[in-house]
Amino acid sequence: MKSFLLLSASILLCNGGVSSAFFSTPSYKYRYLSDENDFNIYSRLISKALFGKKNSHDPLGFGNSALLNRRNSLKAIGGIIIGSPVLLEIYARIGAVQTKVEESITGISGNESEITIIFHGAGGEDENTDALQRALSSKGSKGIVKMIDWSADSSDILQASVKGGKIGSQIGRLIVNKLDGSDDSTTKEKNIHVIGISVGAFAANSLVQTLNSQLDSSTRKKTYLQLTLLDPFQQKAVLGLNYGNRNFGKGSDFAQQYLNTDDPVPSTNAPLQYCSTVDVTSLRPDEIFGHDWPLVYYTQQIQQKKMVEIVPPEQLGKAGSLQVL
Repeated sequence: MKSFLLLSASILLCNGGVSSAFFSTPSYKYRYLSDENDFNIYSRLISKALFGKKNSHDPLGFGNSALLNRRNSLKAIGGIIIGSPVLLEIYARIGAVQTKVEESITGISGNESEITIIFHGAGGEDENTDALQRALSSKGSKGIVKMIDWSADSSDILQASVKGGKIGSQIGRLIVNKLDGSDDSTTKEKNIHVIGISVGAFAANSLVQTLNSQLDSSTRKKTYLQLTLLDPFQQKAVLGLNYGNRNFGKGSDFAQQYLNTDDPVPSTNAPLQYCSTVDVTSLRPDEIFGHDWPLVYYTQQIQQKKMVEIVPPEQLGKAGSLQVL
């Protein structure tokens, strides 16, 4: 009960504070906490969670007074403000992965010369991701393009970054087994291109890092790893504010980021130090939402053959470089 009250209070605070948060009444109807009486109830709930005050006639510790002691109220609210990020961080890191990982890579044998793996964003597959998959699938028989449906895990934005990392690692280990066990693992060069869209960047980056660290050395020498991040979400869970900049791109042979900087989606508007970054903000048509634009732009470039999927050596940008179009 105590942890439930703390978590409830944390969620209320993180959604704009008492004046704008929803509170569930005993009758299970929702209303706004908009007056002093609501605030007193909320404060009592916090105090109950922190201090455990109760008696047989007063199970929530409300007592007979109209207001809580000011000192206890401030201590309770202060404790929640400090504790909320920690509670939410714990929540972000719990829960088992729901995605059926082995089924998601059905069709990949390890003998392909080119493998492209795409991780969609929090909202799952849509017309934009479908268009990207079609554009890349036009490469024909020399390769395979797989869109990983991890929507069972991506929809919870607090947990998506953590679960995405786990999914990427799991898929990476499965592909390592396929590549190291293939007939041409040490003789045939391969291109593996991993694309992460928004929060899908966590899965994509984790997959690349797993391949880089776990492939047999002779297989790794013959395997070119390219990472493409399309307006990547960079914050891991609640407390990992700078995670993307510290990690995205490590382990790849080439990493590129397509960036939009004027959309309201948090933690997506900064270039990454281990990526060659292209800022396409100024080219965005008014009718396209900013966070969607890097995906749409990249797809259009592939469709119109203005860009090739595997970037040739003479066009490789340096890690940490920024090109503003």
